[in-house]
Amino acid sequence: MLRVANDKLLSISEFAKLAGTTRRTLIFYDQKDVFKPMKIEETGYRYYSYEPLYQIGFILGLRDLGFSVEEIKDYLGGSSRDALNKKLISLKNKIELRIQNLKQLLAILRQKENDNFQLTDVDFYVVKECFLPDHDFWCSDPKADCSEAEIASSCNQFYQELGTGVMANKNLSGFITDLPQAKANTYANSGFRIIKKIIQSKSQHPDY
Repeated sequence: MLRVANDKLLSISEFAKLAGTTRRTLIFYDQKDVFKPMKIEETGYRYYSYEPLYQIGFILGLRDLGFSVEEIKDYLGGSSRDALNKKLISLKNKIELRIQNLKQLLAILRQKENDNFQLTDVDFYVVKECFLPDHDFWCSDPKADCSEAEIASSCNQFYQELGTGVMANKNLSGFITDLPQAKANTYANSGFRIIKKIIQSKSQHPDY
């Protein structure tokens, strides 16, 4: 059971425990005039009431999101609410995009688990000639006469721009070349593009 100082107020250690923070953090915010205690005795001991627990939680949340002490101070003082609200909206959009990407990755992992699909089953060094039905593909910029390291770097950049988890799914991917036939001895030096079958609307991916 928590000991209540002065019959109604909490000591700084008790309040810090309730707020999920530290005594040092509360002293820091007091010194920066961001979050003040209810009472400071002549001995220097700080005391807090229960009411501002929500406010300190809000402040700690803003700090976790990357807001500076000065930004939080201005916001609480009402001098820059519009600017901070815009930043909050921007962060919200980034978080929502991250959640969307994680959901996509989770769906891919579940598909991989269900189908027992292994990336090691794919031979990236075998040239195959095939005919495919009409379909839309994401396509990289043209490349030519690349080393293995340059090809790997191009693939990495291509899939990063497409979004999290795209490389791991089973939809058709590979290279398209300008060779008249699939000739393995000239494939390495030919011009090519990296391709990936589109599984979502174009509005969710960059243009190529």
